[in-house]
Amino acid sequence: MWKLLDFNKGLSIADGYIVTENEYDSNVYCVGKGQTAATVSVQNDVITDGNSVLIKGTVTDQSIGAKGTPAIADADMQAWMEYLYEQQAKPTDAKGVTVPLDTIDPNGNFVHIGTVTSDASGMFKKTFTPEVPGEYTIVASFAGSKSYYASYAETAISVLDAPATPAPSAVPVQSTADLYFVPAIAGIIVAIIIVGAVLALLMLRKRP
Repeated sequence: MWKLLDFNKGLSIADGYIVTENEYDSNVYCVGKGQTAATVSVQNDVITDGNSVLIKGTVTDQSIGAKGTPAIADADMQAWMEYLYEQQAKPTDAKGVTVPLDTIDPNGNFVHIGTVTSDASGMFKKTFTPEVPGEYTIVASFAGSKSYYASYAETAISVLDAPATPAPSAVPVQSTADLYFVPAIAGIIVAIIIVGAVLALLMLRKRP
């Protein structure tokens, strides 16, 4: 499955683990699957309908000798273990593990959000847009691998109804009288006032 720099002085096998004394560095190794821990969270756990959240979390190794280090893909395990335990160079292209993300929606339906892969620091992330208002349970589950046992974590979000859009104010409709007759009458009145003023002025001028 994977190799280890090991000049051993004999092996003991029990409960799925190998114990060996390694003359390469004078340490005793217990080799086997490691326990893991998954975490998951969202920054804003109360949002309004139509908005999105960023789901993020980690999957880490919880073995005694590597507690808190990232869980790494089986394909990169040899180089990663030699880096952690045997002073070898750190792999520059190591990949993490696959993590399915699922949710239980407000109606009790189990919905698959997507599957992500953690990076060499153990972190994963994905944007999620809920479809309906209500409370959601979000589950990040690592199914395990040839190198690690499974783990999972949960978080929750609440999606509130979007505020109602206020109805537009009604624009009053002008009647035909407002559009034509009233301005016309106003114009006639103004004209009469002007003519009256001119006549009065002329009459004043004709007086001896």
